[in-house]
Amino acid sequence: MVKKIIERIGNDTQIILFGVSMGASTVAMLSGEKVPAQVKCIIADCGYSSIEEELMFLLKRRFHLPKYPFYPFINTINHHRLGYYLGDVSSVTQLKKNRVPIFFIHGEEDDYVPSYMSLENYRATDAPKELWIVPKATHAESYWINSEVYKKHIQMFLAKYLN
Repeated sequence: MVKKIIERIGNDTQIILFGVSMGASTVAMLSGEKVPAQVKCIIADCGYSSIEEELMFLLKRRFHLPKYPFYPFINTINHHRLGYYLGDVSSVTQLKKNRVPIFFIHGEEDDYVPSYMSLENYRATDAPKELWIVPKATHAESYWINSEVYKKHIQMFLAKYLN
């Protein structure tokens, strides 16, 4: 998709990868791949560190279910249907290979994807990085807590990496 954007707009384009929730994890994982030079920075708002860890968190916290037999069952079904185990999907693993500046945002009171996962993601990369834990924000709510402050944080981050 990124290559198609470059083809359509031109080589001088500047691309920002921005994702919220699963989109944040997706752009974080993409950061570990070879991305075109036009990708100038990444913004990941409330992404998980690994799908396995996220599922374990949800099983326990949201559904009050034990790891066994649910996790192995779900993991086996996923491998059978999609060809990979849940443990293979890790933002942390990909972020270790990242070289693109990245800004992690997370709601302090997120009870769906806990904020410690953004801290794990932050620690995983040696690329230029920033982390903003938004007080009183729950899952994917950081923008809505104070949109002007959110925009200001984004603008300050982008000013460092866009021409």
